Amino acid sequence: MKAIHHQKNMTLAMIGAILLGFSSCGNQEEKSDAYGNFELDKTIISAEAQGRILFLNVDEGQQLKAGDILGQIDTVAFYYQKIQLFAQQELATASLPDIDAQYAVQKQQETNILVNKERTEKLFQKKAATQKQVDDIEASLSLTHAQMKAITVKKNQVFEQVKSIQAQIDNIDYQITKCVIVSPVDGKVLNKLSRTGEMAAPGKPLFTMAALDDIRLKIYVSGNQLPHVKIGQPVDVLIDNDTETNTTLSGEVVWISEQAEFTPKTVQTKEERVNLVYAVKVKCPNDGSLKAGMPAEVNFK
Repeated sequence: MKAIHHQKNMTLAMIGAILLGFSSCGNQEEKSDAYGNFELDKTIISAEAQGRILFLNVDEGQQLKAGDILGQIDTVAFYYQKIQLFAQQELATASLPDIDAQYAVQKQQETNILVNKERTEKLFQKKAATQKQVDDIEASLSLTHAQMKAITVKKNQVFEQVKSIQAQIDNIDYQITKCVIVSPVDGKVLNKLSRTGEMAAPGKPLFTMAALDDIRLKIYVSGNQLPHVKIGQPVDVLIDNDTETNTTLSGEVVWISEQAEFTPKTVQTKEERVNLVYAVKVKCPNDGSLKAGMPAEVNFK
């Protein structure tokens, strides 16, 4: 009777051990090579001019195309600056007719002196004129040439002044074009940071956007894994499909950090966060299902 009871206990122990073995096997999940989260390269769109925002037609989640006109900054100040510069330009050019008249007088004076010089030189050859008369005519001719040169310099200075004013006008026209708020790239608006009626200033952020099809998965690998990871390497990206299954996507390593860092808190356990790891970025196609911040796993091929 004791032998039968002992044999029964042995059978129950074996069954328990088998069930425990199955249970432990079921709890052993296959671990991936690396973990991380998807992130977007944000583009901050900032104002390039100062003034009140007349309108800014941007909403969070809005899809934009490169070149879309989204807003306008007030240009009244530039308008009055241009009026002032046009007045200065007109004032400068108004002196040109007077300068031309002065030059014409000196040119005629030069002609008269040359005629008188020729006559005096003939008389000098005939001993009918003195050397002083010849020298005086030469001096008058030199003075006329100097005055003509000074008038030419003055005219060129006016031209340079007009040219400088025109450059300022062209610069204002360029600044006016910067008052138009345009989408620089294709992408989706993430955050709207300014509103219609607010004051804009050069460098002040207006909104942020990102190209959703250019999403990256940032993962972290250990120093032991690093020698086996290279740019262009294909990988399998696993994202959660439901509580039990994953969806596998094809990815490619596009960037590897050159410096080690501590593992981010959101990626590994408390014990593993003290380890030094290297950041790696993986690019994979996005059909719209991948979102910034979404966790994912990677298996290196």
